[in-house]
Amino acid sequence: MAINRQDVLTSAIRVLDEVGLPDLTMRRVAGDLGVAPGALYWHIPNKQSLLAAIADTILADPALAAAASKSRMRWDRQLAGYAHALRTVLRRHRDGAEVVSAALASRLGSGGLHDSIAGIAAGAGAKPTDAHAAAVTMVHFVVGFTFEEQTRELLDRAGATAGETDQLGTDRAFADGVDLIVDGLRTRIPG
Repeated sequence: MAINRQDVLTSAIRVLDEVGLPDLTMRRVAGDLGVAPGALYWHIPNKQSLLAAIADTILADPALAAAASKSRMRWDRQLAGYAHALRTVLRRHRDGAEVVSAALASRLGSGGLHDSIAGIAAGAGAKPTDAHAAAVTMVHFVVGFTFEEQTRELLDRAGATAGETDQLGTDRAFADGVDLIVDGLRTRIPG
């Protein structure tokens, strides 16, 4: 069976959603595709590159592009909307935040994430250094918050946490954190 890079990514995301990041292996992806593991290496050189490609695929979600392109919206609402859209996109995939975090740490992918947020901030009149700082802060907050949220959900399913998750409280805490970052940036924008 002939496969291509997109086949590998589609299969890898399917495996990720089924078994999670700890059990996502090149061998398991190859098995899902019905090929020998060596066939994957023609398209993806190693697991770290696979994770970066998965992250880029996750972040290519049209909802993020739509949130970034709402230029007629006030910048603060656009930035908050982008943060909420990012959380939603990450939550669509099991361990999605952890995959994106790994890609960001390895610097092998997901560079456009910072650029989108910095672009919104710059469009509001933020200096380049402030736009960059806002992007780094927002990405760390959203990805970190969602990573913790997905980990807690996994532990809940395994019966390893005390008490139930208060989803309304979690959503409120997320919105409050986003608002805090937006409000902080507002103090740095002239006028």
